[in-house]
Formats: sequence, C-alpha cells, structure tokens
Amino acid sequence: MLVLSGVAAAERPLLVTLPDPNPVHVTEAVAPYNTIFLNRCASGCSVTGPSNNNNSSAVPDQSPIVNGPHVLSKFTFGDDTWNKVNACVRDTFSPFNVKITDVDPGSAAHFEIMIAGNPTDLGFAANYGGVSTDGCGSTYLPNAVVFAFANTYSLSTSCDAACVENICATAAQEIAHSFGMDHSHNKLDPMTYFNYMGRKYFQTTADQCGSDCSSGKSPYGYTCSGADNNVHTCCQGNSNAAATQNSAAILTSLFGAGTLKIPTVQITKPQQGASVQAGFAINTTITADAAITKAELRVDGTLVDPVVMSAPYAFNAPTTLQPGSHTVEVTGYDAHGTPGKTSITVTIGPPCTDDSMCSAEAKEVCIGGRCVPGPNATGGLGMTCTGNEMCGDSNCASDGTNMYCTTKCTAGQCPSGFGCLPIADGSDAGYCWPGYSDSGGGGGCNTGAGGSIASGLVFAALLFTRRRKR
Repeated sequence: MLVLSGVAAAERPLLVTLPDPNPVHVTEAVAPYNTIFLNRCASGCSVTGPSNNNNSSAVPDQSPIVNGPHVLSKFTFGDDTWNKVNACVRDTFSPFNVKITDVDPGSAAHFEIMIAGNPTDLGFAANYGGVSTDGCGSTYLPNAVVFAFANTYSLSTSCDAACVENICATAAQEIAHSFGMDHSHNKLDPMTYFNYMGRKYFQTTADQCGSDCSSGKSPYGYTCSGADNNVHTCCQGNSNAAATQNSAAILTSLFGAGTLKIPTVQITKPQQGASVQAGFAINTTITADAAITKAELRVDGTLVDPVVMSAPYAFNAPTTLQPGSHTVEVTGYDAHGTPGKTSITVTIGPPCTDDSMCSAEAKEVCIGGRCVPGPNATGGLGMTCTGNEMCGDSNCASDGTNMYCTTKCTAGQCPSGFGCLPIADGSDAGYCWPGYSDSGGGGGCNTGAGGSIASGLVFAALLFTRRRKR
C-alpha cells in the first residue's frame, strides 16, 4: 500500500487492489460481454460480501473484498459533474469495443464501477481513493464490482476539472485491475500512481510497471529498481511475470477494437506541387475528437527531427534537400495514439511553366507555377468531394450546389473546361472551377455578371457564389 509522495491523503487518495479470498479467474481469450456500468449510487448502494448475503428477495451488490453489509453513500457532486465523469470514462475506453452505461443492466452480465461515497462507508481506511479485487493473472474477473470513492476527491461540495479527471482515472484503473493489469510506470496511463495534468489514456506502448513501490518492493513483492527506484516486474500471475505491460493491447485482446475517428491532418503551407527552396517551412492543421499529442514530419519517408509536441504544428524541411521532387508527409497522433496523416509533393527548383514540367504519371497540370493533380487524377480538379482530405491539393469547396476539388489560381491559369472563379475580396485571385468562364464568353447562359467565390475557400463552410456557365 502506498500513499503518494508529497501529496496529502485528503488531496490524492490511495488506490489499492485487495486479494479475493475465493478467486475465480476466467481464462477465455475474449470476454463474452463488454458492458461496464457506472453506478453513482443515487440512493446509496447496498454492498456486501458473498457470505453475508442471506436475502434472496433483495440481493445487494456483492464484492469478495467487502465485509458487510454496508451502504456506500451517493455521488454528491450533482448531475453536471456526473455527466463530465461519465463522458471522461467513455472517452478513456473509446478505443475499445466496450459499452459504457450509467443505466443498471440488471441481471445481465456486466462489469460495475461504483463511483460514489467514501472508503469508510465500506470499512476501508479514509485515504483509499479506489479499491478493486486483485485480478492479477486473470483475463478478467467475471461480473467484477470495483469502487472509485468519488467523494474523497474534493474537500468541498464542488468538483473542478482536476477532480473530474482524478475520479475518471481512478474508475478506469480499478476496473482494469479486474482485467489482470498491474500498475504502470507511465504517467500518461490510468494504471499509474503518478500525477499527470491531463486526461490519462490506456497506452499502446510496452511500458514498465511501477509507481507503487514502498520500501523497495511492489505490492506483489517484486524488487523495485530504476532511476526513481519505482520500476518493477509486471504481475501477470504469480508464476508468469513480465517485463512490460501494454494496457491498450490487453483491452483490445479482451474486448476488440472500438471505432475511433482518425485525426484529420492538412498541410496548409506549402501547397501541393509548389516550387520551394531547401529548408522550406511546413505549416499544418490537425484536428481530432481527442487531444492531439504530437506531430511528425517525414520527407521522402525519412523522419525529420524534432517531433512537435503541441500546436502550432510547424516544421522546417532539411536544408540539405537536393533539387527535384520530394514527398512531404505529416502524421498527427491523438491521445489514444491513433495516427492520421496526409502528404503532398513539392519541387526544389524553378516553378513550372507548362504541364510538361509536371508528372504525367500523376496526371498533374501546371497552375500558377505549381504542379497539381489535374482533372483526370484521383482527387484532381473537378472531382466531387465531401472533405479537404479527398482532394490532392486539400481544397474541397462548394458553390452552394456542387462540391468539387479545386486549387488557387488567377485568370487564364486553369486547364480547358475550367475558369478561375474569383474570391469575393476584390483581388484577382480565385479557384479553378469547372464550367466557369474567365471571359464570360463562349455562349451558354450567364447567371450573373462577374460571379465570385467567397474568401477562405475550405470545406468547413459552404461557399455560395453566382456562377457563369459556358
């Protein structure tokens, strides 16, 4: 048992696992059910140990680590805080095929986290922040009931953002103990005792175990080592220890993968096909449901240091790049470790002056000194689209009726069948648009003289314009 160094027990309670006196360890490769019930104990929760349950007409929740009967008091922080805790737990488990609910599944098989009350309600010491049955060596403990003593995480009747994150991480850690996990030495993982100013997610890396050592020993009796004397062998059964633990892999093998939105990455500078000089600047935007934790630049497949850990996600290409075509790829990672990427090609050398200077294989055309995907290329000019990522030049736009891939231009630069529809900002700049006439001639109907397109041409907003058709 470990009280965190330098943190008062009332501020950061102890998280512990206790042995099941009569363990039942299931060894199937995949859990037959995936529901995790978050119980706020709105009217208090009756909890007892199995041997204390003699009332067949009103069976309370049972836990082998509780000597009962007891009543766990309700979650005291109100609906708004509860919704935030609920959303946090959902987010934490979103990479996995797990159903998180705060509606009691009743008699259906499920795992349960009681997020409520104080440890003293169940007969535990006042500095306990959460308690779980020890599942070490198990694939999972069937119908496990664990406890995150939410009311200990604030000394007032309110619960701020840090309080919410602590309750969430405790809930995730305690139920994961029922899935056979040890404590982690990685501060980013819910399985750690270490503090981290942000949301903790189950990590996809093979991490050392630790953060819970006391007097040079882990709770399972392993000798601690490392620079902080807080690293130890991972417990995966008394005779089956391991050097590392990959918490995300454990959950994926147990429940399967969830459905995560891949981060959206857009290179905003330079543009596809641009003529650049060695050492050119690269600017990007990266968005995702979860927080972005880092971005990487690769040029021609080679990782370029340094990795950018926070916005703005800007880089510089190597100054040693030689003249010719180069592929620029940026990868963004969200807090779950999910990667999203995009790439463009640029040329170190003089700007193109005609299509012959561009890649015929890639079906590129020369527009404004840049080689960009042409009308016959995948994601090229005039291709229908629903998002920037579908377009080779990362510009998907709408005129209010149709959505096409496009690129920046000035009058006279677009290929046959396209005109440079101007931006509605008074400049001579525009975007290549199918069926638009730069001169207004060539017959056909004219829906309005001097048609224009709104500035800031991106997929994020529909851009309404009056078009002149040939």
